[in-house]
Amino acid sequence: MRKLVTGVSVLAISLLGVAALAGSASAATTFQLNLSQSTAFSLLGYWCGGISEQSFVTGFDPTSGYPVGDVYMSTTCNGSGRGGHSTTHTAWGSVTWDFTATVVSDALLTSAPTVDPAFSAFDANGNEIYNSANNAYLTYGPGFAPTPRVTSISTTAGPTSGGTSVTIDGTGFTNATAVNFGTTAITSFTITGDTSITATSPPEGPGTVDVTVTSPGGTSSTASNLQFTYVAPPTVTGLSPNNGGINGGTYVTITGTNLSTATAVNFGDTAAGFWVNSDTSLTAISPGEGNPDTVSVSVVTIGGTSTPTPADVFTYSTGGCTGVCASSVQCAKLTGSATGTMTISKCTPKVAGNKSATATAFGSTVTWKSSGQTTDESNGMSSPGQGACAAGSTEEDISGNVTGGTSTYTAVGDVVSAQICVSSSGKLSLVKGTTYSV
Repeated sequence: MRKLVTGVSVLAISLLGVAALAGSASAATTFQLNLSQSTAFSLLGYWCGGISEQSFVTGFDPTSGYPVGDVYMSTTCNGSGRGGHSTTHTAWGSVTWDFTATVVSDALLTSAPTVDPAFSAFDANGNEIYNSANNAYLTYGPGFAPTPRVTSISTTAGPTSGGTSVTIDGTGFTNATAVNFGTTAITSFTITGDTSITATSPPEGPGTVDVTVTSPGGTSSTASNLQFTYVAPPTVTGLSPNNGGINGGTYVTITGTNLSTATAVNFGDTAAGFWVNSDTSLTAISPGEGNPDTVSVSVVTIGGTSTPTPADVFTYSTGGCTGVCASSVQCAKLTGSATGTMTISKCTPKVAGNKSATATAFGSTVTWKSSGQTTDESNGMSSPGQGACAAGSTEEDISGNVTGGTSTYTAVGDVVSAQICVSSSGKLSLVKGTTYSV
């Protein structure tokens, strides 16, 4: 019975992989240092039912203090058919692990390194790394707790009012005591495992701050890719022009502040195509309204939605558009691929030789068929996401103007606009009831 129990215990330990090998509360915590099969495959390039590994530590990294070493990988693929021969593929990789035995970095070596199968070393915290039976191990020193390591954050920007949910990925989070956005500590957060924390951004002034995790082992390091940017709400201070026809198509310059992260522009409740000129300027094309009316033009950004003021009022009248107007060439059908060529057809007015056109999807030059004449466009794109497309598709709105080309069918300065649906497979179509204005 004792032999049976011992055998089962050894089997259980071998199945733990990189999990701690400690058996009791008083025993030191020990990890085996190796590679996951997926990481080994990415280095070796072959996987024949499994990759065998032999790992060897060689020291502590002088900068991070993490264990470093080399891993030998091999896999054997059996030949197929009569007389087939098996082939063994081998390689060495250089690896750095953190103090939770998670791989920090790895690289394929071009030649076999020199390793010491009996190597052993201690760091200043009493942590020991050593090789035994072609395996590398890490054992914590007395009372040692690893410093958390943040590797990524799911969301990198949000409003100054706070409230943005952020998933923080990394290692060493089990005993986390605080999450900081800059100097503001959050004591209420959810630890979803040793490698993940969910937190909500606190209110903060405009600017960029470091996101860090603190535990009994210390505070995680900072890096430019682990920062969160607080964006102030946008404001609209003027419209030019501030009126247009009920059929839409007026080219409107919107001035204000904090506009560079705009995700939508709305004329009342109707989304408009737009593009960003700068942090203080947008250009939008007024959508149709149907009846004379007065609406507020709002801008939506990462920082929130602009507050209505007398400066953002746009008046629809029964007359034609004001200022620069959308092109008179309206095409009712669009097909093609978001990553290839799109075809624009069913255009009015009909002109011989210019019955349809092709372009690289969302490209800047439209080629008319069969004349071969071209229309050069300056396009901006946005994705308001107003639910105009079927489920599973995304909306991309094109706005711009004609800048040149050889065609007399369109004039320089004409406004270009379209609301396009892109399916999950990349196929293009127009939003129902809209046209591609060229």
